[in-house]
Amino acid sequence: MKPLIFLFLWAAATIAVPASAMESGEPASDRFALVLIDGDSLACSPCLSALEALCRAVPRDIQAERMIGVLTFRPVPDADSRRARILRTKWTGYSRTGGLNFQATVDEGHVFNGLNGAGTTVFLFHPSGYGFKRLTPPFTAPVLEEIVRFLLVGKSPIMGETS
Repeated sequence: MKPLIFLFLWAAATIAVPASAMESGEPASDRFALVLIDGDSLACSPCLSALEALCRAVPRDIQAERMIGVLTFRPVPDADSRRARILRTKWTGYSRTGGLNFQATVDEGHVFNGLNGAGTTVFLFHPSGYGFKRLTPPFTAPVLEEIVRFLLVGKSPIMGETS
């Protein structure tokens, strides 16, 4: 349970208030998605299908404002720092060519290992409500719709609830 508490606190402290919300005086939504990505899946096209589907479904501006990624990898004694550098390079290339618009950090301390399955796992957080939801592939159309609706709260009155 300790990793989940750390996950929540770290992610809440990491997500910044969007500049557009600060300028307009509107309250920014405190909802966000933490995307755990198995670093080994970056070399496997079929493994990335869930991440690609997620990024096609979530608008680019929402990705930048309300999503943050964590790249996980299995520990290898005496090779972790090298693997972390390689993973950062792979992510940079993949995110640019794949049109992803959210930042990701490498979990060099392996804090998140075991929280994600193979490929991609999404945690939806609502800090003011002290809640989260874990979603794992396959990301079907209803699941993708749920993620987008969750992240769009506070962005448009058309979507229903505002923060």
